[in-house]
Amino acid sequence: MMEWNLTICQFAAMPVRMVVGKRKEDFLMKKSCTVFIAILLLSLTAACAGRTAAQPAESAETESGSIPGSAAGTEIEAETDTGSTTEAEAPSEAESTSAPAPSAAAATAHADVLLTAPPEISLTDPLSSTYATFTLRSGTSEWSWADKDGITSSIACGSTPLDLDPEQAATLDVPDYNRMDSVPYLLSCVILPDRVLLREWDIQDLGSTDAEPLSETQYSEALPIELKKSRVYELVAVWEEEKQEERSFWGEASYLFLTE
Repeated sequence: MMEWNLTICQFAAMPVRMVVGKRKEDFLMKKSCTVFIAILLLSLTAACAGRTAAQPAESAETESGSIPGSAAGTEIEAETDTGSTTEAEAPSEAESTSAPAPSAAAATAHADVLLTAPPEISLTDPLSSTYATFTLRSGTSEWSWADKDGITSSIACGSTPLDLDPEQAATLDVPDYNRMDSVPYLLSCVILPDRVLLREWDIQDLGSTDAEPLSETQYSEALPIELKKSRVYELVAVWEEEKQEERSFWGEASYLFLTE
């Protein structure tokens, strides 16, 4: 009976031991978890600290690496600005050098042409499909030119307008355009005269030295001159002496012709 009681007591004490053992295990487990969490936190802290310590070096390297790049970029920009400035200045130089070219070219053209006699004059009908020209040569003239030897002058005497021989005189065939009273003709020559005087007579006045001209028209520019059929014309061209600095010749010449 006594043994049974002890056994019962022992049996009764077993739950208490089990409870105590379970609590001890729970405590140990919690302690282990706490230690594990602490170790994990320390590891994370150390990792973060190491990463934080490494980051300034990288950024410093990045900053130090970006500075030369910026300097290079600045140099490139400076070169670009310099290039654009050069390109911007180039047109000005071109304009400054080319501006006097036309007048210099014109002066050279006049200086290169030395006429020692009145030039031929051409008359062109701009309304004609053939655009044919009619060439005139001077008769009476007074002409001067200057060269290294000085000034030379010459005088030529030709026939008067009304003394022309119809068989030998230069004759221009003036076309009939829709019954126009006159036809415009363009005047051209090596160097155009400064002014032109056009005298007109009826062709029936040939041989009558006392006949008065039907008209006298002054042209101060190279404008088309108006010509009519059955006329006697004297074209007086003048190259002014006042312009001898631009060209080395001057004078006056008379050009005679008939129209039909």
